[in-house]
This record gives sequence, C-alpha cells and structure tokens, in this order.
Amino acid sequence: MKTDRLEEFVRNNREEFDQFEPSAKVWENINQARRQPKIRRLNTPLLRVAAVLVLAVIFTVTLYRTNIFTQGNYARKIKDPELRELVEAEAYYAHQVNGKLKEIKKCYYTNPELKSEIETDLTELEQMYNELKGDLRENISNKAVIEAMIDNNRTRLKLVDEVLEQINC
Repeated sequence: MKTDRLEEFVRNNREEFDQFEPSAKVWENINQARRQPKIRRLNTPLLRVAAVLVLAVIFTVTLYRTNIFTQGNYARKIKDPELRELVEAEAYYAHQVNGKLKEIKKCYYTNPELKSEIETDLTELEQMYNELKGDLRENISNKAVIEAMIDNNRTRLKLVDEVLEQINC
C-alpha cells in the first residue's frame, strides 16, 4: 500500500503538531454542539400524501358513522308514506334546529341566562317527543301521533327562530 506524502509528513512531525492545547472555550463549544438535538424535518412528498389519505379515511368513516351517507337511503327504504314523511321531517328539522342552535350558542357568553332557558325548553320538548315515539311504537301507523311528532319538531324550530330574532349578538 502506497502512503500519501501528507500522511507521511504528519506521522513524522506529530510532536510538533501536538505542542499547543486548545482552550477550554473550544471544548465547551464542542460539548454544546453535541448536546443540542438535531432537528430533522420530514418534508417528503410521500409523507404528505399519506397524511392526506389518513385524513380522507377518517373523514369518510366519520360521515358514515353519523349516517350522513345512509340517512337518505333509510327514508327511501320505509314503505309507509307517513313514516317516510316523519323520517324526512325529523332529518330536516334536526338539521335546521342544530344550525340555528350553533348561532345561538355563539351568544351564550353575552347572555348566560339564555343557555339555561333554551336548554330547559328544548329538554321539555325532547321529553314530549320521546313520549310520542313510545306511542308510535305501540301503534306504528297512527297518523295523529306522526303529526304530533312533526308539530313538536316545528315547535322546536319556531322556538329557536324566535330566540334568534330576539337576541342581538
């Protein structure tokens, strides 16, 4: 193996190179550099694609579990037209009431008493609705019960609409 001239020179004159000691500050800087964690950024396009796919799957599963995809199909599967009307009305009114409740909830911080009043009224209407559901189970095609359930939903929507008209936030 052939040796390099520089390597040979360094080997022959090693004592002359080792005559000076580095200061303590140099060693301190070296130790600080060793202690600092190395930050590695993961900017790979493949990782971004994987993250988007994971989010898409989570979004789809969430939508499926909340019956957004299947709710319309459920209403179409019901043979009885009155029951189908009830299911469609439930979906419509629930969507409307929830949307308006979100607007009202934004005003809770300015009107704290508003929260208890609305929740009390809506809880009362919900209890009445659940009683009507029980009555409907006993007599599945009772048109009067179905109409009462739809009226209950209308009352909820009317209550929320009136509250929105009265408050200014």
